[in-house]
Amino acid sequence: MAGARAYPWRGLVTAVATEPRTVRNRALGYLREGKVTVLRSATRESGRRPHAVQATVRGHRDTYWVELMPGQGWMSSCGCEGDCPHRAAVQLVTGHPSAAAKAGA
Repeated sequence: MAGARAYPWRGLVTAVATEPRTVRNRALGYLREGKVTVLRSATRESGRRPHAVQATVRGHRDTYWVELMPGQGWMSSCGCEGDCPHRAAVQLVTGHPSAAAKAGA
């Protein structure tokens, strides 16, 4: 594509953003700042945590959609590969295992 620019730092930004300490700090920041909104959740009668979740997280650049779909797992509209602070924040607030969980917890 003529005039298109390559941004070699994008991979580095993604790598830093998904580093465990950064994921935890950002996820906790989203929670502290009230940026996580759970729109819907469904829990089976025998369940301790929801098996389906729809939520939004107001991130640094945009508002992202985070969803847990039965049989498909967690998804986020941010496009982040690996651990994601948006998913981690929603996982924490819904009681799911999270990349933002305290080590050893």
